[in-house]
Amino acid sequence: MAQALNDPDGLVNLRNLAHEVDRTAPSNKSVPIVFVPGFSGWGAPLFGAVNYFGGVIDIPKLLVDKGYTVIVAPVAPISTNWERACELYRQLTFGQFSMANSTTNSIDEVYDVDVDYGTYFAADPAHAPEQTVTIGRRRAILFSNSSSFPNWTWNRDHKVHFICHSQGGNTVRYLISLMANGAGTLHPTYFSQPGRDDWTISVTTLGTPHRGTTIINALENFLSRSRQKALGLVARLFATASFYPPARRAYDLQLDHWGICRNAGETFQDMLVRMEADNGPVWKWFNSTNNGLYDNSIEGVHDLSQRIINTSANIYYFSLSFHATDPFPGAWPAWGQDAINSFPIRIESYLKAVIGNIPIVGWLMKKTINAFTSLGWKLITTETSFRSFGQWVTEAVITKILQEQGYHLVLPNPGKYIPRKDVIPIFLPTVYAMGGQELTRAQKNLLGPNLGDWYQNDGIVNTESMSGPQGCVRSISSLSDFDFSRPEKRGIYWHLGVNDRMDHADEIGVFIDDQTAFLMKEMYLNIVNLISRLPV
Repeated sequence: MAQALNDPDGLVNLRNLAHEVDRTAPSNKSVPIVFVPGFSGWGAPLFGAVNYFGGVIDIPKLLVDKGYTVIVAPVAPISTNWERACELYRQLTFGQFSMANSTTNSIDEVYDVDVDYGTYFAADPAHAPEQTVTIGRRRAILFSNSSSFPNWTWNRDHKVHFICHSQGGNTVRYLISLMANGAGTLHPTYFSQPGRDDWTISVTTLGTPHRGTTIINALENFLSRSRQKALGLVARLFATASFYPPARRAYDLQLDHWGICRNAGETFQDMLVRMEADNGPVWKWFNSTNNGLYDNSIEGVHDLSQRIINTSANIYYFSLSFHATDPFPGAWPAWGQDAINSFPIRIESYLKAVIGNIPIVGWLMKKTINAFTSLGWKLITTETSFRSFGQWVTEAVITKILQEQGYHLVLPNPGKYIPRKDVIPIFLPTVYAMGGQELTRAQKNLLGPNLGDWYQNDGIVNTESMSGPQGCVRSISSLSDFDFSRPEKRGIYWHLGVNDRMDHADEIGVFIDDQTAFLMKEMYLNIVNLISRLPV
């Protein structure tokens, strides 16, 4: 009996779909699976221990132990999708890899990849990198027990599956469009030849902002400090991260071609002065649209969609959505009423102070005070909503106190959602802020009439944005059969559904509990079981 694909939980639909395809199609584990990290991602385990895909659990190794071959692409963490697409193409066609050492469980990284970014930045030289070619970049990392892959090169005879987290999905969408249509004069070296989108068999996206995310707007509202002060902080962080050569960096921004690196003989103080300078490399990067911040915004992804194809008719697409929210309480919770009743001044004293000097008959005043006193401050809970009261406390009390003390912060108001109790602590503020972040009129115009719910989120990306590019999505529940050899199965994002157990970090296994770790591992195993059975 066929498994149902209409469960509210997208992970259940994924499991059921993988089970059905497993029954009808053989597995082909010879096609490598390319993992593409999202914004702020990395390649080799961070600090030697934390994998981007899996956290302390090594998902690539887990898959290799089951016979798959995995390639992890260490594309730049905060760069544009154009830069990341160029890097990804070069890493997959370089012909050599950094190797995962199964004996020591470590990565023997090599830094010799050259990347050409073409003429993409020529239109705006004031906000362009200092160089359009960079050298000494990381090789992609190969995890495989097969002897046929060390010199493997991506081409029509050597196809791939892509599994993408967050921004990685838009990076791959850009790359596939360049492979399909070419880039003309923007990049005659990498993308002069069209018709190569069939080098890819499938793309699976996890929490990808296919239509952008409001987190940048939420953070800008929270940090009301001047842009110049923010720029100074960014410059210091960039200088600290980029002072040493790439091989010695704890976290590599990969912005050397922007001049965000140490010059020969330069001290840290000299580098810091250069980074903080007006019109310096950080200023050029930060005050432009040529960065990952813009490329993940609603405006940035809309611009991307105007320039590229959304899907290829040669490729299978699957998407999974997530959220980490609970609805904001509609009624006053019991603790809220208790808190109101514990207000530091008795309502009787307050009323006497307010109406005590009004010339009314004494017995009437006493009766009025007694009537309100019997209700207590609970009166507030009957006349105003919990959310409205929370908004007043936030705006009129807490934010004002912080600002008077010199903190340049504007706390987010209560919104439609609050963070789930199991959300990773670092995401608590962003889940909360995005749960009340209003779209601007311009953003609503870009997104079109069918907005959906742009408050629900996973801490980084709005859930509404994760299903796929606009106009290219179908629910997996509408899948008529499990024969993926039929051409109508390609060129459309099959949305597997929404999971309400994972936040943005859980999707890749970073800082999760045992129960969520099990779900995360099962998710990746089901994905690879599904895509490895698709027709090549």
